[in-house]
Amino acid sequence: MKATLIYNQNARQTDQVTVETLQNALRAAGYYPVYTPTLSEEDVDEALADATGGLVVAAGGDGTVRAVATRLLDRDAVLTILPLGTANNIARTLGIEGDPLELVDRLADPVKCAFDVGRVTAPWGTHYFLEALGFGFYADTLVAYEPEKEKSVLRAVRAFTQTLPDYQARPFTMVLDGNDISGDFLLVEVLNTTAFGPRLKVAPEADVGDGLFEVIRVRARERDSFVRYMLSLVAEELDELPSVEVSRGKRLEVVWTGFPLHVDGELHPDSRDRMEGGAAEEAELLIEVMPQALDFWLPAQNDEA
Repeated sequence: MKATLIYNQNARQTDQVTVETLQNALRAAGYYPVYTPTLSEEDVDEALADATGGLVVAAGGDGTVRAVATRLLDRDAVLTILPLGTANNIARTLGIEGDPLELVDRLADPVKCAFDVGRVTAPWGTHYFLEALGFGFYADTLVAYEPEKEKSVLRAVRAFTQTLPDYQARPFTMVLDGNDISGDFLLVEVLNTTAFGPRLKVAPEADVGDGLFEVIRVRARERDSFVRYMLSLVAEELDELPSVEVSRGKRLEVVWTGFPLHVDGELHPDSRDRMEGGAAEEAELLIEVMPQALDFWLPAQNDEA
């Protein structure tokens, strides 16, 4: 089978494996690798133009996987991941971890996996997400961070400390599968994977193929300080706090009043729209699950595992 290789040269772990070694490993696993350098969105479109009927190998981080996956919707192609990024939330949720060359070797006998995709229909367009969509504290922090710029730990810390002081819960009007879940929240996240962003694991029970989202809401309560929220995030225990509400559903309707939201690692509306200012008219955001919209091939289980 042909294996179209999409390789992000800017991923954090690319020093561990080269395009040539990946191609050789794919050949050894029984695939015919096809590689075209991809330096722009247009290059990715061109590289995937003839991927129908074969395997697509996304070597990179979550951003690379999302860029590839959203282009394979409604296409007769299967996807696998070689995690080379920093967070690798999608790969970790699927249990894809380890040396990239060993993972390729285990693709000689892959395990099939169906993967849900999220779709949000908004006044400015339709977008898709594999990890999470959210609004509130994290999205507001991203506004300060400006994710369209080059990644920077210093800028991330500055954005967090700029957003945190005196941050207040905000009212959000939401209906999940016909049930009103509105309230004043610090944070709302709609998750498909167990974690989002910089490996923030807030939905440990999430199943990427069950046709349901995990909808996490964090209320502001005096006994739960932001420090406690952050410590709970690090310890992967956020869902255990009494001020955290967790629901599952397929369709979330949200009244949008101009607040920013993140769709995976992207901010919407874009910065130009946000800078135009003025009060936004109320509109509806419709967030839906596209059940089993993607087919993944996972490396076979390691015999030593």
